[in-house]
Amino acid sequence: MITTVLNADSVREQITLDMLLSRLGYQPAKSSGDEQLYLNVLRDAEPSPTFAINTRLDMWFDRLTKKSGDIVDFGMAYWPGFDQDQVLEKISQLCAFSQKVPDSSGRAGRKRRAIKIPYYHIAETRPLGCTSEITMYLQSQGIWEIALGQLKEVYYYVVDEKHRRKDFFASGWQNENGGWEVRSRNFEGCLGSKGMTFIPGDENRLALFMDYISYLSWKYANRASTDSILVVNAPEFLPAAKSRAAKFAVVTNLFGEQHP
Repeated sequence: MITTVLNADSVREQITLDMLLSRLGYQPAKSSGDEQLYLNVLRDAEPSPTFAINTRLDMWFDRLTKKSGDIVDFGMAYWPGFDQDQVLEKISQLCAFSQKVPDSSGRAGRKRRAIKIPYYHIAETRPLGCTSEITMYLQSQGIWEIALGQLKEVYYYVVDEKHRRKDFFASGWQNENGGWEVRSRNFEGCLGSKGMTFIPGDENRLALFMDYISYLSWKYANRASTDSILVVNAPEFLPAAKSRAAKFAVVTNLFGEQHP
């Protein structure tokens, strides 16, 4: 039997996060609707479950490390010393995706049926203020006022293999690759292609942030600033962000330090 190493798209389509976690020896500590909570996944000795997966979207979010993403992103976080090819190989091996070599009669072995996972669809975006739950979430973060005109309400849904639809909504902002970075009380993630977010301003000054919520908190206290803004959105973009930041004379980094 030959193990088949799946590419990134095949891993996302054929292997679910809960399947991989089960192969790694983790079982949900709590379940509520589409959310499953796990203990001690990315960090040991956690006092309570902080690692969550949304089984409808097949996305994860860790409340301690503030990391999130799909199954490939999880592999990169779980095995930090591996590159993406090694992560894909490891996932393929753990989930036993394999194919049998045809026998001498020429009959191929039965193909394993791919596990279907639902895909999200963005239905529409609206200005802030249309949905009270989103308003209350942003108010709880202390950024409601400054978020007006900066964030959108993003409405999206998934349809599973049984044609069942479930709707979701969140606050969100668009990255430069067309994806939507969404935030709500129970979920953080990216819908579509990942990317950074750039807001042009002063050509000589740049303020660099890990996420848009941090940017808005800063903006609230620095409303007069005309700095250009670069929101990294995901840790893997830090090298690219540093390269772009090098083109500016003055950079305010994630920690608020200035580098002329």
